[in-house]
Formats: sequence, structure tokens, C-alpha cells
Amino acid sequence: MSTIGSSWSLRDATLDITRAFLPLWEAAKLVAITVLRSIRGRPLEYPKLLRSALETLGVTYLKLGQYLAMRRDLLPAELCEELSHLYESASHLDFKKIKKVIESELNGPLDQFFAVFAEKAIAAASIAQVHEARTLANERVAVKVQRPGIKPVFDADIRNLRRAAAIADAIGISGTLPLKEIVEEFAKWTSREFDFLIEGRTADRLRHNATVNEVVPVVFWNLSTAKVLTTELIDGLSLVQIIAFVQQGREDLLYARLPNLDFEVAGRNMALASLHQFFVCGFFHGDPHPGNIFILDDNSVAFVDFGIFGELTDYLQEILTGYIESVAVGNLPHAVQYFSKLCTPTELTDYQEYLKDISFNIHQWYAASKRPAATFEDRHISKYLGDVLGSVRRNHLRMEIDSLLFWRALSALDYSALSMSKHFELLYELRVFFEQIRPGPIERLINVITDRRFETDVIELTPRIPGYFSEIISRWLQGEGLGRVLVTREATDRSDLRITRCLTAVLVGISLIIAGLGDHFGIASGLVMLAVAAILLSFSMVEAWEK
Repeated sequence: MSTIGSSWSLRDATLDITRAFLPLWEAAKLVAITVLRSIRGRPLEYPKLLRSALETLGVTYLKLGQYLAMRRDLLPAELCEELSHLYESASHLDFKKIKKVIESELNGPLDQFFAVFAEKAIAAASIAQVHEARTLANERVAVKVQRPGIKPVFDADIRNLRRAAAIADAIGISGTLPLKEIVEEFAKWTSREFDFLIEGRTADRLRHNATVNEVVPVVFWNLSTAKVLTTELIDGLSLVQIIAFVQQGREDLLYARLPNLDFEVAGRNMALASLHQFFVCGFFHGDPHPGNIFILDDNSVAFVDFGIFGELTDYLQEILTGYIESVAVGNLPHAVQYFSKLCTPTELTDYQEYLKDISFNIHQWYAASKRPAATFEDRHISKYLGDVLGSVRRNHLRMEIDSLLFWRALSALDYSALSMSKHFELLYELRVFFEQIRPGPIERLINVITDRRFETDVIELTPRIPGYFSEIISRWLQGEGLGRVLVTREATDRSDLRITRCLTAVLVGISLIIAGLGDHFGIASGLVMLAVAAILLSFSMVEAWEK
């Protein structure tokens, strides 16, 4: 079996040629339909036609559509919205084919591994479908089985997309869109979904980080391979089922299944679990739509299907945390500054116009969250997020895929929670969450001082600190302002920024000790040292922000 990037065989070439004709045929049909509709004066409905074509082309293009649905920094909002429907369930595959995959992967007949195996799938998607079963030890499990033959097709399609993207970029058809980069990112992002061992490790990692009221199913590694994943079966109801019961007015059936269900408690547990993944762990479930979230009878929340996950770098996590926290507490100017660091400008970027747009949109979202009479649509983050990402696209900026995945996951969380409770307010939950997890000034100081990097800086820089102080005092006595001295001094040597931070932490620590003595002298001295530390810290923060 071929893989992306491996040697190209005659079989691969034949498959490449066969697969290349399919998108060309669908593109020809799309053009013909567009022309006929134009002649007859009918609306084009281009997004729906494109979605239908992607569904017809099979797994690769369906996954491509799902990927593009997130790229609101590149594509119009209405197209992304239509492509988001590609996340809905796929058709079920014949059980004989599924059984053959399981027996081939586990190297033995089905009854050698499972006492009971339901032939009818309980869920189906583009890459796999899920069956309920019982192990030989009578444990209820969910068995996810990869659809046979889809990986070679995916590899062939990716090779063709690479060729097409290279040609398009060379002749400039795509304008400013870097199609080759998009294809590479899509291939990397999607390939990991084909390896269920990666998905199993993702589940284990999420379970290790889980909150008290968060459930992540246990993986049965002895019954799992790259194409078969066996996990604990979650005994609850998905949000899709819960929402359907509510919309149909069948709360009696809902409470018969979950007698202790409390929408408010379940919604808070769901929000806490997701926010903990985002802002504490930096590793999160990338597809928390209502079909992948289950509510248990004790109002715990369970996540399933871990093929899509996101991982934030320390830098990206800090920027996103700072941004969301700033919006949550109403510090909107800081929120704009943080968000501006999430995007990479291009040569066509109008940066000032972009800042003006996102400032307006952030204020709109915050204002809507404060209005008691605001509608579901007004309060949902996706409305605001669509406007912001529209501004990113119009002003030709780019965002990282994990950042986009974060926004999609946060939007899905907001939708799921709002669907359960009309009283859910994401900004309120965020505000409460940050109050609980963000350390106070003393804790932050302790974290800085106990950080190994701080210890290393102190050891390395201590011999230079007397000279640093001497130069500052000398220039200050000669009439230069303290602020100018500090900023100029920091600009001469990047390592001086580290000195300033070390001094700040040390001064704050000493001032707290002196102030703790309790007498007037101690308190006064402590306050003076705190003031000096604040000045140093403010200039170091300005310098760091500019860099």
C-alpha cells in the first residue's frame, strides 16, 4: 500500500490517472450547471453545488471540504457555512466488509475477540463507522472500523492535488492564495485521522488531563490497531439526541433515560471540561459538535471520536488566553492587541483597517453578551467570529491551523451549550473560569522565581547587575529621564530585558518581605521598592510587546 511521499509505483500511477478524471468531470458538470442557471435566470447557489460535488468525489474531497469549512481566513463565510454540513453522518457500509477489516487487523475470526458484535452501526462517518459490541469479559465497547480501501484513494488524490496546486500557483490562477501550502497543510492535518493508534493515544492523553466531571472512554489496546479502535461504550445520550427530544417536546423520554439530568449543571461541566483543555492543557478535542458530546445521568460530560485534535504552542496558548480573558473581563483594547498577534500579515494587508474591524467586532460581541434581551444568534460566538475572520480574509492575513481549530472548537462548544440552556453565557463562564485558574500576583511571582529559566538567568546575569545599576544611576544623575534610560538601555542589548525582569521579580520579592515586617518603615520601604519594580516591569513589558 502506498503512502504519501513514498515511491511511486505503476499501480499508483494508474490510480492517480483514474482519480484525476473524477474532479475534472465534476468541475465540468459544475460549470455546465452554472451556465444553464445563468441563462435561465436562476440563482447560482454555488456553495451548495460545490458541497454536492465534494460529497460525490468521496473521502478525500469530503475531508477537504471539512478542512476548508474552517478556513474563514481564506474563504467567504457563506461558503464555509455550507461546507460545514459535510460533517454530518455518512452512509453505513455493509457489515461483511466491516467484519473482513476487523478479522484482518486482529488476525483471527470475530468471535475470537468479541462475545457479541452488533451488525448495525451506531454511527458512521467518512473514514469509519462504529459498532457496539461486548468483549469476551462481557465489557460493553464501541468498535470504530476504518472503511476498506480509502487510504490508497486518499494518497492518490493528494498527489493529484499537489500537482494541480503547483500549476495553479505557477500561473497565478489562485491570486494571493498559496494553494500548495494549503494542500500540504490539509494532507498533514487529515493523514493522522487514518491512524487510529494516534486517536487512541489522543484519548489517553485527554483522559489523563480530564476534569472531575469529564469522562473520556478507556481504550482497549489489545483490541485496537491502526484501522480498528475499541473503546469503552459511553452510557448516556449525545447532545444530538437531547436536542431532538427537546425540540420534539418529548422531555418525558429524555428524563426516562437521564432521570437526574440538570441542563444548567451539565452545561457548566461541559464548558469547564473544554475550557480546561484549551487554556490549561493546551491540548484539546478538535471537533466537539453535539454528536461527539454525551451527557451522563450524573450530569458528567463525555467526549468521543478523537480523530481531530488541536495542540497549542506555549506562545499561542498564552496569546489566546490573554485575548479571551481580556474580552471576558471587558478589557477590550488589550483584547484587540492580543488578537492582532494571532494573524500573520502579507504584502497586501491593510493593518490599520484590520485593527479597526476587529475592534468593532469585539465590542459588538461584548455588548451583545451584556444585553439581557439578546437573541441566541446575537450571543453565539460564531456570528462574531465570522465577522472577525471575514476581516482577516479581506485584509489578506493568515492564521495557523491550530488557532483556527481552536476557534472552531470554541464555537462548537458555545453552540452545544446554548442548545442545552438558553441561560448559557460563554463570556460569563470564561470570566468565572479565569478567576478560578489564573494565579494571583503572589502566585505569579512564585512561579517566576521557581522557574528554571529564571534561576539560569539570575546565575548568568548576576555579575552584570552592578554595572547595569551603575550605568542607570549615572545617566539619571546626568539629567536623562528614568524611562528613557531604561528603554535606551534595554534596546542596546536584548539580554538586558532579561536583567530587567530578574530585577523586577527580586525587587517585588524583597519588598513583600520588608512590608511583611509590619512597622511603618517596613511598609513604606516595601511600597517604594514595589513602585520601582512596577516601573521596571512596565518598561520591560513595553519592550517585549514591541518585539
